[in-house]
Order: sequence, then structure tokens, then C-alpha cells
Amino acid sequence: MNIKYTLDDSAARLPLAIRSPEGVMDRVSDLRNSAGIHLVELTTQHMLSMGFTLTDELTHYFDEGHATEADPYELGTCYTHRRAYEDLLRDLTDPRPGLAALHEVDELFPASFKPDLQFLLALTVVGYPAFGYVRAYYDSEGETYHGMVINIAQARPHVEEFTGEYSLARLTNLIRYGFFNHEGFLLAYDTFYQTQGYNLDTFVWRLKTRLMSRGIAWYLSYRHDAAFYDELLGIDAARMVDYVAYVNRMLADARNKRALDDAVFEGWYREHETGQPVEQCVDMVGYYAASAIAAEHGLNGLRDAIERGPNHFLALYNALDVPPLESRARSGE
Repeated sequence: MNIKYTLDDSAARLPLAIRSPEGVMDRVSDLRNSAGIHLVELTTQHMLSMGFTLTDELTHYFDEGHATEADPYELGTCYTHRRAYEDLLRDLTDPRPGLAALHEVDELFPASFKPDLQFLLALTVVGYPAFGYVRAYYDSEGETYHGMVINIAQARPHVEEFTGEYSLARLTNLIRYGFFNHEGFLLAYDTFYQTQGYNLDTFVWRLKTRLMSRGIAWYLSYRHDAAFYDELLGIDAARMVDYVAYVNRMLADARNKRALDDAVFEGWYREHETGQPVEQCVDMVGYYAASAIAAEHGLNGLRDAIERGPNHFLALYNALDVPPLESRARSGE
């Protein structure tokens, strides 16, 4: 796989640099031509059902001395905490060791699989108030990029809420591995998956595929500090007995269902994943399985599973001393 990426900090750097109406006018061209800002605008406009551009909102802010009443780009928060965001942006964009480690995604796929995959990695301090989000982006020449955005205005509360502590190192790793590698793998796997000719109308195949792909994605997120995250998430052999039993019940139920409509499967999946013993049970079991396989077979085991499919992933897992996943493979599974 040929993964290419661009790290674009313009949706953070430009708003922080503008301090007057004249500054907005001087930067109009930069604001309108920034790929990162375009990504932030697309998401904010979609999520809030409005059409205001960042340039519109910046013009109002510096002409009137305050944000619009709706403040869709969170300019009030941005400029209240300008100094802190400037410092954090500077720390994050220091090239040592950098925010991208997408070679870790690349090395999990067969050497024979060689499509070009374009990623735009964007940092922002404005826009829809989520720590991170993903969406497709098309440049001026019609080329498709997979855009991944980190809003550093949400960084500290996100890290503190998730881990119970804050440090620059923890934040950097959450961005590099927990978001860019996690989402990058899922996008890359989707590209690989579409080439395999699998039978997509069976619930059980979709569920097995999700168990493997999301499990490996979470493994990439946490493997560099596995002991910390295992304790944080409550991953241990005793608890996994219950989690695996729940996923086995999902697999058994899935065998009786077929649907070509993605929405039907997603509705069924969400209904199950809000149940017991824990939300996101498939993710938890998938991560546990991927970690166990990697501990026994290294990355070669995960690469082999990706190439040979979810049934092989389950077979590798069940060959270990672990709570077994029900893995009967019938025709079409």
C-alpha cells in the first residue's frame, strides 16, 4: 500500500494569527484555499445545518468585537484561550517525533496490495467541538483525500476525561496512535476489503469483519502503552469471559439474518451494542483478540489474518489459551 499524507495546521495557525479586521482581509485567500479549513467548514456546516464559512465568522468577530450569537466555529472559546492554544500548537508541531506514524498501518497489509491512499491530517482550534472526526475531501482537481481532523481546543478535556490525567506525551500518543493510526487503518482496511469479493449480505460475515478490523484498529491505538490502557479499559481474562460470551450470542443471532441494506445491519448492531455486559463489546473483544494474536504471532499474525480474512483471525485466536469465540464457518460466512 502506498500511503501518502499531508499534515495541515492551517485551521489552527491562521485563526490564531489573525488579530484585526485587516488581518482577516489579508488572509482571505489563505483561508479560502486551505484544505484543512475546508475540511473543518464541511463538517461544521453539516453538523450544525448551516452554511456560514469561517471567513464570514472571522469578519464578523473582528468587525464587531465579538462572535455571532450562534458562534458555529467556537471563536469565542478560541480567542479566550488563544495563548494556551498557541503554545499547544507549537508543542504538537515540533517535528520530534511527529504526529504521524502511518507506516504502522502500511506494514499490516500484504506487500502485493499497492493502491495509493491519500490522507489529509488537519489540526484546528475552531469548528465543531469534537476532539476528532473523519470525512472525505476532494481537492480542486477532483482527487479524493481521506480527511482526519484533530481539534486541539478539545484536547485537554478529552485526554483528562478518557485517561484521568493530562500530559503532552499522552495527548501526542492519542493523536498519533489513538486517532490517526486507528482511523487510518479502518480507512485502509475498507479499501482492501472492497477488493476481496466477500459476501456482504450476511450479518455474520459483517460482524466477524467488524470484530477483526476494529479490534486491529484498537490494537494500533493502544499497543505502545498496552498495560496502561488494559487497566484503564478493564481488560482482563476474567472479565473477557463475559464479554466473549456476549459476542458469541451476537454471532449466533447474526447467523439467522441476511440483509443487503447497510442500515438494517447497523440498526441491529447498535441495538445489541447498547446492551450488557459493556457497551462497545465487539470492540473490546476484537482488541483483546488482536492483542492476543500479536503477542503470540507478532505483526505477521495480524497481517496474515487481514489477508486471509476474519475466519482465520478467529482460528488464530481460538488456538490460544483464551475464552473461545464461536467460529463455525458455513458457506457464505
